Amino acid sequence: MTQALQGADPEALRQFARELDGAGRRLLELKTALGARIAHNLQWEGPDAFVFRHAWQSSYAPVIGKAASMLAETARRLDAQAASQEAASST
Repeated sequence: MTQALQGADPEALRQFARELDGAGRRLLELKTALGARIAHNLQWEGPDAFVFRHAWQSSYAPVIGKAASMLAETARRLDAQAASQEAASST
């Protein structure tokens, strides 16, 4: 009778962690690019423009930054899980 596999493939976890980390970095790059465009290059004046710029600064940009941070943190946790899996499997 064979024992059922438990746990995860450490390399698969690490690969997924790299993907999550890359996605987080891309989100931060996009946030920066959009923020610059909104602040400096968007030809839009008036009350709606003011409201939108305020919403970007106070709501949208911070949410994108938080999402990027969560992806990076999840990537770190997956790396730690991969190391734990390897340690458990080697004993």
